Amino acid sequence: TLKGTFTLMKPSSHANYYGLVFGGSALEGAQQSYLYFVVAQDGTWLIKSRNSAATSTIGASTVNDAVKKPDATGKSTNALEVRVGTGKIDFVVNGMVVHTEPKTGALARTDGIYGIRVNHQLEVQIDGVGVSQ
Repeated sequence: TLKGTFTLMKPSSHANYYGLVFGGSALEGAQQSYLYFVVAQDGTWLIKSRNSAATSTIGASTVNDAVKKPDATGKSTNALEVRVGTGKIDFVVNGMVVHTEPKTGALARTDGIYGIRVNHQLEVQIDGVGVSQ
C-alpha cells in the first residue's frame, strides 16, 4: 500500500490535481514511465499513466463524495492510498475505495519509484507518504 495525506492550503484558479505517483522508472529522461492517482479541488479523482511524452487515462476524471473540497477557509485534506493486490488495485480516498482496476495492461507494473505529484498553481502540505505491506 502506498499512501499519503494531502492538505490543499488554498484553492487555485481552476481544478489542478495532486496526489501519488508509483511504478516509476527512468524519471530523469525522455523515456520516463510512471502511474499516478490524483485528486482536485472540484471533488474529482483521476488515474493516468505516462510513457515518455504520452499519457493515457486509466480512470477518467470522476466526481466522488469521498474527495473533500475546500471548506470556508479554502483548505481541504484528502488521504490517498493505492492498494496493490495480486490481481487488482484499489484506489482509495479518505478510507473509501473510489475505483478498482485489474492489475493488467498499464497497471501490470506497479513496482518502481514512488512519490508525489502536484500540478501548477497549488499550495499543498504533504504528510506521511510511504509504502507498507
